[in-house]
Amino acid sequence: MAVSSGPLGMNARNFLYIRKYNRLSAKRIADNKLKTKRLLIGNCIPTTRLIKFFSSRESIRSYDWDLPEKGFVVKPARGYGGEGILVFTSWKNGKGRTISAKRYNVRQLESHIFDIFEGAYSLQDLPDQAYIEEKVIPHKFFKKYSPVSLPDIRIVCFNRIPIMAMLRIPTWESNGNANLHLGAIGAGIDIRTGITQQGLLNGKIIKKFPTTNIKIAGIKIPNWDEVLKMAIKTQEVSNLGYMGIDIVFDAQKGPIVLEINARPGLEIQNVNLASLRSRMEKVEDLKVPTIERGIELAKSLFASASVQNVNVSPTTLSVYEKVIFTNKDKAKTYEAKIDSGAYRTSIDWSVVENLGLIPLPKKILIVSADGKQLRSAVKVSFSLAGKKINTVATITDRAHMQYPVIIGRKDLTDFVINPNLVTGFKDESEEDN
Repeated sequence: MAVSSGPLGMNARNFLYIRKYNRLSAKRIADNKLKTKRLLIGNCIPTTRLIKFFSSRESIRSYDWDLPEKGFVVKPARGYGGEGILVFTSWKNGKGRTISAKRYNVRQLESHIFDIFEGAYSLQDLPDQAYIEEKVIPHKFFKKYSPVSLPDIRIVCFNRIPIMAMLRIPTWESNGNANLHLGAIGAGIDIRTGITQQGLLNGKIIKKFPTTNIKIAGIKIPNWDEVLKMAIKTQEVSNLGYMGIDIVFDAQKGPIVLEINARPGLEIQNVNLASLRSRMEKVEDLKVPTIERGIELAKSLFASASVQNVNVSPTTLSVYEKVIFTNKDKAKTYEAKIDSGAYRTSIDWSVVENLGLIPLPKKILIVSADGKQLRSAVKVSFSLAGKKINTVATITDRAHMQYPVIIGRKDLTDFVINPNLVTGFKDESEEDN
């Protein structure tokens, strides 16, 4: 049982937790982003792809600078607090542009990497190394909250239990960096539900995003249990008893680990209006045999009172459901078949015509029991069991089928399908994709 009600201070953090639970060998790996990346890859934990590692000054001079045109990220191996990181949004013919709109040519980029080697951005100003990694493509879910750059989720883990979490949203003031001390926005996250609470900007509690006026509280982080599992697994392989894990959402890969921190900052307490020390004292002596047990303990011990009534159980669907498609001022209800055997949602041409939808210029390759085929596709918005879904559906002739819509598994996240659930729909025996 906790005996401390006040926030965790830096001295207490260093003496009671970092010194006691974080081995020197584990801290050395965590302090080196390149070694961390290799550790994550070696343990099959999703992370960004390494493009180039510079082991010496000669390797910088001899590099051909043939880099992805859509951007990349330059990082110091032992950087701290986001210093020395360059996020390029474009690169062509030896010239590029960063997220802060600064332009670089090869010579200027080489100069920056030489500065990294001199230790300009390292923890103790010691000589360092540099590397280039792929740029994460932000997941569309976060775009309306963070138009500037890539938001991340910081999770503090202790004793294989997620203790506290926050969403960090870059701003123009922070130059696209997710560091709160540079002007990023922090939003507390309820551990049980993955729903955001209040926000913090420059040390002050805020309720809305300054530029969009969107409420900060109430954002449901996608795949929350997967995020928690990833954080605990990362702690297991890192051998750090107390740590911070930074997770981002990539448009194609989903949640991936970006970095780890052996000395996570304490501002997360102000973001969540809660004490790290109080929470850690509750679980310090607990035995946590599995990842699932760690998540269970976190959710039961650290649930926020403001969202205790939120039901986090997945919605159960039958094999046949009604869906409401919308397009501008049009809305139409269709009977749909729920088919987890099909990857992508598919609709009949009549749905496209009735809603005035415009097919995309490029067709999509579909693999089904009938083989491979190219199908027309269209962006659609529909509501299924109260959940709004935006997706790309394929278009096919379903006039001979009873149901004009097939909902594929790509759009069934957070749902459970019960084939025995009774509905008023007619049954049919069709095999479709």
